[in-house]
Amino acid sequence: MNFKGGTIIIGSLLWDKTPIRHKWRTLCLNEISTKTPVKVKIRYGRQSQSRQNTYSMIFSNHHSTEYGQAYVLGFKEIIKNARILESQAFALASAEGLWGDKPSLNKSWGTVGLLVNPNIDSKDKTGADIIKKRWAEIYQNYTNTFKSTKYCIDNETPVIDDNGFLKIDWTEEMNDYDFLIATPVVPNIKKVLTAKEIADVMKDNNYFEYFENNAANDITTFQDNEIRQSLGR
Repeated sequence: MNFKGGTIIIGSLLWDKTPIRHKWRTLCLNEISTKTPVKVKIRYGRQSQSRQNTYSMIFSNHHSTEYGQAYVLGFKEIIKNARILESQAFALASAEGLWGDKPSLNKSWGTVGLLVNPNIDSKDKTGADIIKKRWAEIYQNYTNTFKSTKYCIDNETPVIDDNGFLKIDWTEEMNDYDFLIATPVVPNIKKVLTAKEIADVMKDNNYFEYFENNAANDITTFQDNEIRQSLGR
């Protein structure tokens, strides 16, 4: 088994300077300068108390959601067994604040999902099957707390399934990787937001840091230009 893995990064995971996230990026991931831009369907869709009730990013399969730009940062460690991928997932979960009294990949508001290269079987089907089986086993521990149907808006296909596998597009830029992990969050606004609605909440709360830091780091959604126009910036 000799797989290459990484993390799909949207939002503050790339630029947040809090100690826990800085430590995670430093210990687990390659240098930020090596990040790979990737097309991902993302939009603003979760009202965040930690962001003064402005909207933060979500993965989305809604028919109106177009591709935005995210990044992949590779793991420093080669995936030589399922345990290594598992440890990377728990490290991401810790950086995201998903741990409670004990290590966990899952909380009521978010979880760590796994995206598998659709051509993985041609590289090492036996090894890939071991990893996929182990991942599904981990998610059996969360049957009482994890509901994939929460991870959607407006009756779209949930962005993660019951076994913890991400149901988002594998795009061409991801082809250098075998396995990718990411953190979908539960959209607590169960509708499609317009650019004006997103901008108005920022103006009402006089809080622009999240949107501006994303833009400064080239993490963008298809609505960014409209949002900026509504902000008058």
